[in-house]
Amino acid sequence: MNKEMLSEIAVRLRNDKKVLIIVGVMIVGIILTVISSFDNRAEEKDENQVQVEKVFNESEYTNQLENKLEEMIALISGAGETRVIVTLECDYETVYAKDGSIAKDSDSTDEDSEYIIIDSQDVQGGLVLKTVTPKIRGVAVVCAGGDSIYVKTAVTELLSAVLDIGTNHISVSKLR
Repeated sequence: MNKEMLSEIAVRLRNDKKVLIIVGVMIVGIILTVISSFDNRAEEKDENQVQVEKVFNESEYTNQLENKLEEMIALISGAGETRVIVTLECDYETVYAKDGSIAKDSDSTDEDSEYIIIDSQDVQGGLVLKTVTPKIRGVAVVCAGGDSIYVKTAVTELLSAVLDIGTNHISVSKLR
């Protein structure tokens, strides 16, 4: 394009307001399209990072669990101020999908399988079927009413029911 053509377009835009409005709307549309494509790419990267960064954090998990249990136990009549410590038996367990075949013979069974791998935008990993939360090994509770047999029994039954652990894995004591 030369200077004469550009000046002719500029003169038409100044004289005809309808053309000016149409051109303005087109420019705004182009700008919005470009911005939205950047936002979509950023969202996709964020989703991938979230999937990759979904790593078990034992201390965060136990802290949340301990806080919830403290709140529940404090609601028991006579328990009063409460502190809870939870110990875990293991980490999260991630179960990945497998693809394979099973060949049965009269005497034996042969299984041939391999993990299903997903590869998307710089992130590669196995297809997760489920994530199993860690098992709880034991719970120690110290509360103001810990010397009362009623409170000990109520706290022990509550924790056993909520956490699905045996009463021999729960200790309740009096807060000093």
